[in-house]
Order: sequence, then C-alpha cells, then structure tokens
Amino acid sequence: MNGMYLAYRCPLCGSEECGNDANAGWDVVTQSSVLLGAFDNEWCNACGDVRLEEFTITDPVRIAVIDQQRARLVVEGAAHDLLAAARDALAALCDQSTARRKGYDVLAHDRLLAAIALAEGRSAP
Repeated sequence: MNGMYLAYRCPLCGSEECGNDANAGWDVVTQSSVLLGAFDNEWCNACGDVRLEEFTITDPVRIAVIDQQRARLVVEGAAHDLLAAARDALAALCDQSTARRKGYDVLAHDRLLAAIALAEGRSAP
C-alpha cells in the first residue's frame, strides 16, 4: 500500500510505548471493548506525561510488516462477501442448466470477481 506511515513516540526517550487517555465501551456483538473517544492527555510508559511527537516510518522492513497487516484486514473485511459469492457460484455449478437459463451463472461469476477484487483491495471489475 502506498502513502505515509505515521506513528508517535516520546520526545524524551524515543520510545513508541506511549499513547493517550481514552474512553472505551463494551460491544456486545463483537464481545470486545471499542474506542468511544480519545482525550488530549498523552503519556510515555517510561517518562510519564509528555507531549508526543509524530514521525514518519521509513524503515522498509517495518513498512512491509504494516502492509501485510493491512492486507490481512482487507481480506478479513471482505470475508462475508467472499463466502456469499462462493455460495452463489457453488449453487450455479450444482444446477448449471437452471443457472444458465435464469442468468444466475453470470451473476455468480460477477459477484465472485467483485468479492475477490474487494479482498485484494481493488475496485470491482
């Protein structure tokens, strides 16, 4: 993926083990905490309250790891569409004559290509 890779670090010790105060709530659907809001108070685990500095990540190895993690999130986000498209394609394969007659084969084909494009981070063909 292209673009800038921003991060925050402590201006005193250079650590990236830092953050800011936030408010979280419970999401019953995902069964996990979700961020509701972030506050201005910033801190470093080692130095305490500090004003963090933003910096650009330029290390190609670290950028590659970030890109891999982003790609995985894209695929995970597309999983529902991929599964639905695969079900449509399977149904069209199981009853090919009806699928062709009703145009379901073309629909399943197009939906599968669109879902694959989404999972690959591209726009649908």
